[in-house]
Amino acid sequence: MSEAWFCYTILFILACLFSASMALSAYFVSRREVYLGIMAFFLIFCLETALILLDEYSYLKPSTREGVLGFPFLHPWIKLALSEVFVASVWWVVLEFIERRTWMRIAVPCALCGFVQTSAILLAPDSRCAQWVFYGVRDVCVWASLGYALRTYRVHADDALRRHLARYRAPFLTFAVLVGLVLTEDSLMMYFFAPLITDMSFIYHLSERNMCENVAVIVCAVLVVRSAAGTLTVRFHEPPAATSTKIERRAHDQLSRYASRHALTPRERDVLALILEGKDNQNIASSLTLSVGTVKAHVHNIYRKADVSSRQQLLQSFWRED
Repeated sequence: MSEAWFCYTILFILACLFSASMALSAYFVSRREVYLGIMAFFLIFCLETALILLDEYSYLKPSTREGVLGFPFLHPWIKLALSEVFVASVWWVVLEFIERRTWMRIAVPCALCGFVQTSAILLAPDSRCAQWVFYGVRDVCVWASLGYALRTYRVHADDALRRHLARYRAPFLTFAVLVGLVLTEDSLMMYFFAPLITDMSFIYHLSERNMCENVAVIVCAVLVVRSAAGTLTVRFHEPPAATSTKIERRAHDQLSRYASRHALTPRERDVLALILEGKDNQNIASSLTLSVGTVKAHVHNIYRKADVSSRQQLLQSFWRED
């Protein structure tokens, strides 16, 4: 059983490292700062899992049922530092997606989380309670970031951003449910399954891990590798330009993918980017130094290639595609 857990842990660490490297590569070719937060997210899980491996295979973790039932809080200050970076990375990614990232919006939840976790380490009457509070407040901070994103989507987002964010509805809901399951699993493990632990049993190894959290990380890894691979593919064929419009920064590689799928010419792509910004034909003509008649011809070609008949249908087609 211990060999199986060892192999599983090594594979999980490798998956985190691979996802982090993909995110970093995607950042270098796209300069999308959301990938920096994603990289930090996976590196933190890699280091936290490495600590678990260290404890189990250097025998820092008790090897008996009685020792495990005490829930010794190993490396609390290292875990506090990692937890702070984790919370910062989650808020960084969420705020990047909703286009509201500021250092203050990241610092406040980190400070609140750090205060509660430090208090739990110093003041909790026993290590089991301290760890439940420690990891519980971290889960609450993640929920808070998702709640802030949902509020922004409903209250502050413009139509273009709302359509863009709507594409991530399924991952958003999946991640929110998994965070809830993470907290539930921690509670059940510490206060229900703990008495069932026997020496070196399945639950013994499970006591230091959270399988719902592992599933959430793996789901995120699949999404990130898919997104990063798409970005790298697009940028391989089309290096990033020195300047970009607002909508291109928002849509990033989606605009390139859409143009490629529908065989749009470079000029038709320029016109599409300005259509997505909400500009009419006259403003597009002024921006691109073209005649209005030429712009109309490009718009007609875009409609034909995308199989739509109006700007509204074109917008729906663009944001619906993944």
